Amino acid sequence: MSVCAEAVFKEVFDRWQKPLQVFLQGRGMMIHKAADSVQDCFVKLWNNCGDVERDKAKSYLFTIASRLHIDEYRKAEVRLKYRKGLSPMVVNEDGQYKLEEQEFKNKLEQTINSMTDKNRTVFMLNRFEKKTYKEIAELLDISVKAVEKRMSNALKKLYQENIIQKK
Repeated sequence: MSVCAEAVFKEVFDRWQKPLQVFLQGRGMMIHKAADSVQDCFVKLWNNCGDVERDKAKSYLFTIASRLHIDEYRKAEVRLKYRKGLSPMVVNEDGQYKLEEQEFKNKLEQTINSMTDKNRTVFMLNRFEKKTYKEIAELLDISVKAVEKRMSNALKKLYQENIIQKK
């Protein structure tokens, strides 16, 4: 059953609104910003309610919250660098290097976006948020073996696209 039904959505909201806020505050987010981010999570859930089943709403919400936290962290880092008067390091690079770097970034992004949602979520939690397989399993309410399988599938996709190479 999807969360599009108003009663189901309200039930999900009542159940997970406070834990999401605590989760974000536990990661260092200020109270007002955490509350705003929780609202953003539920807006995204509502906008995609047809794709999210009731029993997967928790993992969906916490994944969105994690991504929002990462985005906020990155924005804060940039603001801090500029406040201190440090601009990002500029390296003298030739046009060919910049073109190849941009092509690589585009190919990486396309490959990650072409992964299944399950594989992409596990990959991003592990590689970008530095979560262990056990932490991911608990967050997504799945087994560690399932996390290992999804990560393996994600890495296979990156190998196939020559994004990364086997050692």
